[in-house]
Amino acid sequence: MTFKAKLLFVLLAPLASSAWAADDAPAEDNPINPKVIDKLVQVGQYLRSLPKFKVDAQITRDVVLETGQKIKVGGTSQVVVDGRSRLYASLESDTQNRRYFFNGKKFTQYSPALKYYGTVDAPETLSEALHQFEEHYGLRLPMEDLFLLGQDQSQLDALTAAAYVGSSSINGKQCDHLAFRQEGADWQLWVSHSDKPLPCKLVITTTEDTSYPEYSAVYSWNLKPDTNAASFTFKPAKGDVAISITKAAQ
Repeated sequence: MTFKAKLLFVLLAPLASSAWAADDAPAEDNPINPKVIDKLVQVGQYLRSLPKFKVDAQITRDVVLETGQKIKVGGTSQVVVDGRSRLYASLESDTQNRRYFFNGKKFTQYSPALKYYGTVDAPETLSEALHQFEEHYGLRLPMEDLFLLGQDQSQLDALTAAAYVGSSSINGKQCDHLAFRQEGADWQLWVSHSDKPLPCKLVITTTEDTSYPEYSAVYSWNLKPDTNAASFTFKPAKGDVAISITKAAQ
């Protein structure tokens, strides 16, 4: 072990919780910790098993100007799911404002600032609908990636490093801090210590850009939200204009 690696191990070892032993630090010849991979898969499986939830996120991301300067942009996002065929999502930031509605029959994307909306027929189940939105229309909903964690073996195979960093507090909750690397990105995920492995925070650093811009989201979960069936169906207001949603290929 090099001096740098030894120093990193000494710094991180005191942070380990009872659930992770000191020997969980990855070996130099194998930077992927299998326990971290198992935790990642567990998080994804748990999120996909939730029948109903609301998650809010405080978001920041870096926008890189032509000069190379990074500008921090802030915003909020929300996703509400009720059953397997109802979803509402929103994104409000300094640069974008969007609303998404899915009721098991129709999907609508709405821009409150522009007062434009587009509606398309959708499959009955949420999982099929999300696949269609991305495959046909190139649309990805806010926080969608969280619910794809560990679902595809190719995602796991793409990881070049997976490490346990330690225990830390996010909004007063103790979380396990996990770190991952793959081509083009370094990313970190904080997962709650409780028997409900919910994401507490996510940070993604784009390494293929020399400016290394970051995206960060801090999450707040409600697993028993009050929902209203009507809130998953878009109803245009006076002045709203319908436009077509074109397929990605077009």
